[in-house]
Amino acid sequence: MDYMLQEWLQLDNRKLAQIVAQKSPTAVVYLNGTRRWFLSQHKNWADYARVMQVAQQEFSQLLYEHGLQTLIQPVFGYDLLTRGDDYFKLAVEQGLAQMLTPTYRAWYHQTEVGVNLYGNWRQVLSEKGLARLADGLADLITESAVYTSRRLFLGVFADRYLDNITALAKTVDTGEALLQAYYGQPVGPVNLIIGSGQPAIWDVPLLDINKASLYFLQAPTFCLEQVTLRRILYDCIYERVNDDELYDHLTPQTWLNCKVLGIGQQTSKGWIAL
Repeated sequence: MDYMLQEWLQLDNRKLAQIVAQKSPTAVVYLNGTRRWFLSQHKNWADYARVMQVAQQEFSQLLYEHGLQTLIQPVFGYDLLTRGDDYFKLAVEQGLAQMLTPTYRAWYHQTEVGVNLYGNWRQVLSEKGLARLADGLADLITESAVYTSRRLFLGVFADRYLDNITALAKTVDTGEALLQAYYGQPVGPVNLIIGSGQPAIWDVPLLDINKASLYFLQAPTFCLEQVTLRRILYDCIYERVNDDELYDHLTPQTWLNCKVLGIGQQTSKGWIAL
């Protein structure tokens, strides 16, 4: 059954989630603009790790409750190493350590989420003297592996992947096996990509994104609310239809004053697409 937009916006969460789970279960979600979002909500940097962890949980929970079953979230890239030791400690040591707290463990048990990390996180953390943190994260992955219906893949230092993929490719015989070896579990085709800021694809190597629908907010990703998410899901499922019937009505004037999506400018809120 197809829905009109207003009907879709009023649907019960459970019914809507059933439809999304069948048609668009896998999403890449870029958590862009997190520092700007934090400073718009709080002023004490000492609260950063805790506040961000709660925001990430609540945001992921919103997506799961709307039928998305597999979330791929790039978190930290190698550019973090250029921002100084203090910021690295705040973002990585404290941020990832939050995942080992009883509060975070209670969340993924209650939500029944299997947590996975991909990328060079073990190597970087060990080089930074955080081997114990890496071991704790590995234990978390094992502990949450019992949950398979909802999955969360966190990209941690995954934007330099060629050497890793080259080494793994020597141990497998198929592309599907290589994908599973890199991410730790099988990952199907990506149905949609949500983020904010500059629309660029990074640190999600090997994923099948050929038919993914892309959506980018001008505000930081954590500003995404239920109504906007529902509009995104409706557009992805019902509006992306064949438009061959329009071809008979095109004229040269059709393309006058054509806008370019993705061109933006620097503002007081950071770079935004216009």
